[in-house]
Amino acid sequence: MRNEDDLRAAALALRALDFGKVDSESEPDLDRRFVRTADFDRFVEGGTALVLGAKGTGKSALFELLTKHEDVARQLAPRALGDVIVAAGTGFSDLSEIATGDIERLKSEAGFDHDRLWRLYIAVRAVLAAGRAVDITRGPARDLLVAIGGAKDLRIGPVLRSLWQLAVGDAPAEVRIAAGGATVTLKGGKKQLDVVSLLQDLEISLSAAGKRLWLLFDKVDEIFPADRAERVRSLEGLMTASMAIRRTFPAIQPKVMLRTDIWRDLDFTNKSHLIDKQVELRWSRDELAWLILKRAIAASEVRSYVAARVPEIDEYPVEMLDREQRDRGLQVILPATVYPGEREAEILDWVSARVTDAQGTALPRETILLCNLAVRNQRAIDAAPGEGGSLLAREAIRDAFPDVSRLRCETYLAEFPLLREHFRRFDGQTTSTFTREELGVLMEGLKPSGDDLLRDLHEIGVLQPLRGNVATAAEFEVPRLYRIGLGLVIRGRA
Repeated sequence: MRNEDDLRAAALALRALDFGKVDSESEPDLDRRFVRTADFDRFVEGGTALVLGAKGTGKSALFELLTKHEDVARQLAPRALGDVIVAAGTGFSDLSEIATGDIERLKSEAGFDHDRLWRLYIAVRAVLAAGRAVDITRGPARDLLVAIGGAKDLRIGPVLRSLWQLAVGDAPAEVRIAAGGATVTLKGGKKQLDVVSLLQDLEISLSAAGKRLWLLFDKVDEIFPADRAERVRSLEGLMTASMAIRRTFPAIQPKVMLRTDIWRDLDFTNKSHLIDKQVELRWSRDELAWLILKRAIAASEVRSYVAARVPEIDEYPVEMLDREQRDRGLQVILPATVYPGEREAEILDWVSARVTDAQGTALPRETILLCNLAVRNQRAIDAAPGEGGSLLAREAIRDAFPDVSRLRCETYLAEFPLLREHFRRFDGQTTSTFTREELGVLMEGLKPSGDDLLRDLHEIGVLQPLRGNVATAAEFEVPRLYRIGLGLVIRGRA
């Protein structure tokens, strides 16, 4: 029998329990909730040029940590980041970035192509970012800093259009640029603004200071959202420009964060050269456990409640706990199993199976959403702890999952309009497993079809081949994550 003080502490902890935002850009406490994974270590230690992952695997969390909570990132990797200047290429969606409309306006300029645009964009962003950390004393890079380096809320799209006139084609005598409410002038005349010279000046300055510049690109999949073909061309230009700059100017290192399904659509020269320079974000069962615990104890009331039962929580960072300590801490938050009985699956196995897509990728975003919805359900049920003293009861967690599946289908799958009718065909089906022939009949009359459709559905995580790959499998399965959201009607446990 639990005493009144314990029940009161549990009620306070439940009231404060919050697993944070599912989108890292709106998470004010990301510095306290970020979990150091093996992929984080691979990213900062190696010569990574590309970070891949399904939507919800943490690409933006990595970007936000490095660009907005740089002090925490440096604490996690002091040696790897010791000589690195970190800057955002894209990802904040603020006034300083290039937008689709800016590119559209530039497309009418003579000599336009996406590769040349991205080279100019990277050069301008890199010079402006590095100019705050190293002394640039020579050439066009210095001229650029003098002209626009101090401007506030610089709209880089309009600036690029003006710089394009200096960098491509016949250079005018001068270019006037509006920046932050002021107007500055860059001289042109017969001499063009040489992007290579900008990068050379910056490379020399960085090397002299013993520094490297990481220019991080996030949210690039949002460029041309309504024109998939143009988005592909733009991203191919970004990748070729980034590869060329890294190769020629090793101190300047663009790093692109991109959805895996979009990456597979890109086709450009030497794409295979990035195989050993990429990290694909994947979360293990154990890493999901660290995520749940660290996010739960971000609230001081929850931390105190857990530490009263697991004192090590107050003694070490979460990632330094051993598995036994971590699991004891988790059992204060979650029940040991999601169904009663000795032979039932452990809670982490149950959660992991339901937030994993057909690529075998466990999704931290859906894990966070599941836990937050379980908190909502628990508060509606009762403020008292669940079975075994955990803050969340079994039914609160079970009842949260259907909403997770529906929201995943409503948000992520909405980004594939060409497959919308294919998704609708699953509605009302009474099985999650289909033969290749059954899928052909189910999708009859739709395009894409056949092997192309199976490959597309697998690449976005909706259809998993059983006993083989997409080309050879006789049967395919819809993962648990998508079954309810797609409208499958299956008896038994979800």
